[in-house]
Amino acid sequence: PASSSGGYHRRGNVVNTDETTDHDSDDGGVTMAPSRSMKERATYLVWRDLTVVLPNFGHGHTKRLLNGISGFAEPGRIMAIMGPSGSGKSTLLDSLADRLSKNVVRTGDILLNGEKRKLSYGTVAYVTQEDVLMGTLTVRETITYSAYLRLPTTLSNEEVNDIIEGTIMEMGLEDCSDRLIGNWHLRGLSGGEKKRLSIALEILVRPRLLFLDEPTSGLDSASAFFVVQALKSVARDGRTVVSSIHQPSSEVFALFDDLFLLSGGEMVYFGEAKDAIKFFAETG
Repeated sequence: PASSSGGYHRRGNVVNTDETTDHDSDDGGVTMAPSRSMKERATYLVWRDLTVVLPNFGHGHTKRLLNGISGFAEPGRIMAIMGPSGSGKSTLLDSLADRLSKNVVRTGDILLNGEKRKLSYGTVAYVTQEDVLMGTLTVRETITYSAYLRLPTTLSNEEVNDIIEGTIMEMGLEDCSDRLIGNWHLRGLSGGEKKRLSIALEILVRPRLLFLDEPTSGLDSASAFFVVQALKSVARDGRTVVSSIHQPSSEVFALFDDLFLLSGGEMVYFGEAKDAIKFFAETG
């Protein structure tokens, strides 16, 4: 299921890094064939021989943050990017989301459905580690304001309201939809609810690609589980979900379909998350 030499084979579903095409599962246990509407919006993300270098600018040594790594992420699945501190998790996530700082040099290819193209509004969303929310608003008010500011003006009020209600339900925020978000002096949502709200604000525009920077950071095990479970629901809708994550519980880890494990800017494992333990047990 994984190889450090550049072979990217998933049992029952093969994606070539030169040509992204979707295949139905041969064994019935890997990938369900997406519906026609999912296929129309599906985005296959491929990165090939990706290298990121921090130049020395005449001072000290050049630092290599990522070293020629390759992989892919598929619609309908959720991928975890993991590794110890300094392994390159955030660098990989920011490279794929086109959010790298200007002082680094990136080489290699990043392809969307087999083509090199810039990520555009409505195609991609990025959820940062910090929740930037206004504590004096309710959940519903926050989502409503964002919807009317960001959704196309061609939509009717009824269509916008349908999207708002659907997003609240998808993120499991019905029970707290009319509660204040809260802040340091105003009691409000739990950490997990705030994170699900932050995700809700980004999926309002129905992006095909969703990136998240350590969405379970600072959450207890139960809250982390519900956040990743909500992301699983987002992926099932035909979106491609890629998330960096640090030391998840076994229950949270089991929710991920795929794992991309890094160490020192190198790929250590890429394949189905459920096969990782077996892989390392066999390789020693």
